[in-house]
Amino acid sequence: MNRHLSVLPVLAALALSAAAAVPPAPKLLPLDTLALLTIPDWTRTLAEFKASPGGALWADPSMKAFRDNFERKFSEKILGNLEKDLGIKPADYLPLLQGQLTMAVLKNDWKGDEGTEPGWVVVIDAKDHAPDLKIKLDEVRKKLSDAKKPVKAEKIRDLEFLSVAVDLPDKEEDDADPDAKKKNRRMNVVFGQADTALVVGDSVKSVEKLVARLTGGSVPTIGEDPGFQSSEAAWFKQAYTYGWANWSPIYAIVSKQAKNSEGADAMGVDPKAAMKAVGLEGLKTMAVAATLNGDGSGFTLNLAVPEAQRVGLFKMLAPAAKDSSPTPFVPADAVRFSRWRIDGQKLWATLEQTLANVSPQLAGFAQMMISTAGKDKDPNFDLKKQVVGNLGDDLITYSKAPVGTTQQELMNPPSLTLVGSPDADGLAAGMRGVGGLLPGSGEELKDREFNGKKIRALRLPPEPGQKARKLEIAASGGYVSMGTDPALLEEFLRSAEGNGKSLRDDPAISRAAEKVGGMGSGYFGYENQRGSMRGQWEFMRGGGLDKLLDQTGSKNDWREMFDFKSLPAYEQIARHFGIAVYAGSSDAQGLNLKFYGPKPR
Repeated sequence: MNRHLSVLPVLAALALSAAAAVPPAPKLLPLDTLALLTIPDWTRTLAEFKASPGGALWADPSMKAFRDNFERKFSEKILGNLEKDLGIKPADYLPLLQGQLTMAVLKNDWKGDEGTEPGWVVVIDAKDHAPDLKIKLDEVRKKLSDAKKPVKAEKIRDLEFLSVAVDLPDKEEDDADPDAKKKNRRMNVVFGQADTALVVGDSVKSVEKLVARLTGGSVPTIGEDPGFQSSEAAWFKQAYTYGWANWSPIYAIVSKQAKNSEGADAMGVDPKAAMKAVGLEGLKTMAVAATLNGDGSGFTLNLAVPEAQRVGLFKMLAPAAKDSSPTPFVPADAVRFSRWRIDGQKLWATLEQTLANVSPQLAGFAQMMISTAGKDKDPNFDLKKQVVGNLGDDLITYSKAPVGTTQQELMNPPSLTLVGSPDADGLAAGMRGVGGLLPGSGEELKDREFNGKKIRALRLPPEPGQKARKLEIAASGGYVSMGTDPALLEEFLRSAEGNGKSLRDDPAISRAAEKVGGMGSGYFGYENQRGSMRGQWEFMRGGGLDKLLDQTGSKNDWREMFDFKSLPAYEQIARHFGIAVYAGSSDAQGLNLKFYGPKPR
């Protein structure tokens, strides 16, 4: 009997330990949470990331120069102010991150009025490193005191927290207004320890909601919200990280601000009416979730827009549940492919209705422009009849790897766009008329024939720093094909002969597609990243991206973190890339977009 009683204190201690564990985000964050991003188990996630292709790429010895520069500059530019203001070296605190890492935006008293803002909180669970966390926080208190920083002690649920003002990194535009810089570039931070967690927030009010839960208080949490519950059940159970946003209260506040604005502009565009017309009123919540294991990685985006409230942009985006697999003519060596079963005529009708709801005046002006488009060259040209009236329900794009090494060749790989049509010849003729409306283009070039098919040509305006290109248009097999690479267009026109290998015959694509719901949801895509990344990688490594950014005048600190010229040759890291697939779908509850990448082989 005494032996059995002797274990009761041990069991009680274990029970208390379990009860004191930091609750997961759904049971920790308050009900007025507007948005959250959480990693439920940092230690597990870090281990899985290191074993993933992305982690292996980052740790590759050939990436050392790029990696060292990034880590050094990130520490200097982003984390430097923490050390300056609080005496905190972030590297000293990373070992404390053992459990969850959660960030959230809270509504608090935010109503859209001047002087009110949402709150924010960050939670870091140290788990069995909680004693070390206490030591670190004591060190911070001493450093702040020694530096004579204006620090205020706060008591929250009988726990000691500190409140301190932190300088934010300067913005380039602040240089023009020193007073604004002094006024706007400071942020209040409240921080302290509750149980095993470091809790940081913008105010006592924000932090207190979490401390109440961490000290055993009964507070309504976001896990009780029906919208969150729906997202959690569908997407979050297996995720190593996930995010969620409650759009409805955000929309209510933003639309109120729009209502209080000056109203419609000269074209009759009223901000509140425009937001409603594009469909933002029907959007309820947004969710993202990422998964990672030894087989591959996945990502899901969900927009909760009930079908009955789906208008404007969301109505346009919803694909029809039709076959979206690679067609037989898509070549096996295509490195990118996408197919969207979108009804072009319905899309146009929805676009017209949306524009009319935004502004009748603007819609009327657009209709006038459309009715006169192209008539200066052909009085009989009718854009709606010859183009819109000939649109089908199929849009396909695919491309191959770049064939050269120049900047223009790397950024413009051979690609083809195909539009399904009940009258492909009529649509091809109409598309050339539409091309002529582009500024700086429209010069019709001489037609040619290939394999018995007419190929129409049109000169495109040159992009900055590049030569002018020729767009060729041809009709075949119920599709209008458009592209700037003659060889790829001719390959498509020969595909009816059935001599080439097709992308659809690759079993790896079919296996990966099962992870995103298959290829029958109306939108499906594929990328051979090992083949497609070469051009982008060498473009960055050769300084192409830096040149483009120089043209914008961008001199931000983040650019110093990415020394692209120190990247290794692509052949040294190509093994870290494999294939990826994605699929979009719609159901009665909303729109979904799923990505999946199997582990490279």
